Amino acid sequence: MTSSGGSFLSTDDLSDAARQVWAKHNQDDKAWLPLRRHMADSAAVAGRLWDTWLPSQVRELISTALPGGAADARKLAVWISAVHDCGKATPAFACQVDGLADKMRREGLTMPTGRQLGEDRKLAPHGLAGHVLLRDWLVERHGWRVPDTHQLTAIVGGHHGVPPSNSAIKDLADHPELLRARGSETVWSQVQNELLDWTANECEVLDRLPQWAKVKLPQPAQVLLSALVIVSDWIASSRDYFPYTADASPTDPDRLDNAWAALKLPRPWQPVLPQESVPDLFASRFDLPSDATVRPVQEETVRAAREMRAPGMVIVEAPMGEGKPRPLSRRSRSSPHAPARAGVSSRYRPWLPETRCSGG
Repeated sequence: MTSSGGSFLSTDDLSDAARQVWAKHNQDDKAWLPLRRHMADSAAVAGRLWDTWLPSQVRELISTALPGGAADARKLAVWISAVHDCGKATPAFACQVDGLADKMRREGLTMPTGRQLGEDRKLAPHGLAGHVLLRDWLVERHGWRVPDTHQLTAIVGGHHGVPPSNSAIKDLADHPELLRARGSETVWSQVQNELLDWTANECEVLDRLPQWAKVKLPQPAQVLLSALVIVSDWIASSRDYFPYTADASPTDPDRLDNAWAALKLPRPWQPVLPQESVPDLFASRFDLPSDATVRPVQEETVRAAREMRAPGMVIVEAPMGEGKPRPLSRRSRSSPHAPARAGVSSRYRPWLPETRCSGG
């Protein structure tokens, strides 16, 4: 299971109707990817990103907001990535490809054609639809209060960049047929709930939902989870890494491993904090003349970086020619907080003598 072992979600128990819901389609070769497969791929990618790519500071920030700490945070990240596209299990999305819509209709998921829905279909982009479906699932099946769902549903609703507005949510509420087609509302609802039940069970979050209902996720944690979902979706949506295969084995571990090998994401930066003296540090880092000596501003900058108790900013002001760029470069490797942040940033404000003003 993805939540614990990094493999794919098993889809063995899904109904035929749920298996026919599609997520990706290529117009040129007609290849397509079932929604269940994209959910599994996204979950697998999120788990791998969490384990091997996210800086420890990011993991810690999310973990401290949850009652189960790091274990809760990983489960939430994997699960919310798995369900981010649940809004594709709707008539408004599924009607876009006639052949795939027909497969769904044969399983009882009737729907109008895209032409029949017309402009109204634009009221239910799949992000917004997913926001509403997840909200209803949490409220109706797990007893959440509507206000408590927003911190998670906004991540699903905003995974293409912008969380849904209140007016957009209200407009969709006035067109329920975009979420569940008239005459087959029950079948649509069953499949939507089935897919959400399945991801929650496979990601091992069913027993965590009552506790998470009491959590108030800080906004930075919501933003970071949103970013993780977006990156996971981007990677899992690429045919270069995850081919469109409707009948691929749902538990094929090679699918993720092959994608990861092709992606070649670097691991987080983990510099070794130097213990040498400042002169030795500069001599090892820069090609200096044999008689060069470290300037006072350079030594003081490294000392300040080493004594920092929390992540922050070092501002170096000194006359021209005092060697400011070099201590800034060394500072990035001397701060005890650099490894957890997976990087630092150095900025220089050059002096413009012709205007006697500084510019960046």
